[in-house]
Amino acid sequence: MRIDWIEDLVALLDSGGVADAARLRNVTQPAFSRRIKVLEEVLGIELIDRSVKPSGPSRVLRDREAELRKLAIELRQMLSDMRQEQRTGLRQLVIASQHAITTSMGTQIINSVAEPSRTHIRLRSANRDECETLLIRRQAEISLTYRIKSEPVMEPASFLLEAVIGEETLIPVCGSAYADDLIAGFHGGTLRIIGYPTDVFLGAAVSRHILPALEGTCRISVVTETGLSTAALQLSQSGLGVAWVPAALAHPDLARGDLTRLDDLLGWVGMDIVAQRWSGTSNPATLDAWIRLTASS
Repeated sequence: MRIDWIEDLVALLDSGGVADAARLRNVTQPAFSRRIKVLEEVLGIELIDRSVKPSGPSRVLRDREAELRKLAIELRQMLSDMRQEQRTGLRQLVIASQHAITTSMGTQIINSVAEPSRTHIRLRSANRDECETLLIRRQAEISLTYRIKSEPVMEPASFLLEAVIGEETLIPVCGSAYADDLIAGFHGGTLRIIGYPTDVFLGAAVSRHILPALEGTCRISVVTETGLSTAALQLSQSGLGVAWVPAALAHPDLARGDLTRLDDLLGWVGMDIVAQRWSGTSNPATLDAWIRLTASS
């Protein structure tokens, strides 16, 4: 589908009507209506609900609104990357990185793969499933995700190449000023924690490998829940409870003494940092970056 068609549909969703959508697209209403009519004929889909006045987006179009908006953003970014590559001569490289990896190691990743005179790197931060999807859809050349060491290793798809490029540890931490109270509460039978949703990677890791052992010795009190390890870190530092975060993310605060780690008391999870790429790629930027990422593995 042409990008101008996508932009027309997004404008229709933004405005809610043909007349306002035409103004957003800087064309006359008749011209915009003709474009939508052509698109309806090409796709065989009703895009405008003409049973109401004024006419607006059809139900099938509204049902796909989130997907269309995401597609529009991705197409704009792709075109921007292509124009930049043509203008500057820099090769484009997209790396999809799990949120916690981006936060704790983003600078290190870029420094390890960047060639300032040759490659422009875009680091896309996402959850684990989204990183895998971006790679499969070829919207990223390389993905970086965690894998729990104690769990069975599944063979990657035949079209993917995989390498372990580092290790990480998911450790429990709390604000040093509140450590004694939290530890006393734990020994008294209650542990206050900052939880993650179980449908995100870190939440699944904690629920499968940490909480079952603790629930046999104390009552787990989830004070609050967040999907971001950076937010969990800040909340634990404020004394709300214990949070399990990547050690690299907690390191600066641990070094300053603002955080206390409690892995000897509460348990930890070992993780690998796994890089993946398409095995058959011939993109020089991808191959160069892969060599640098895997050089020390």
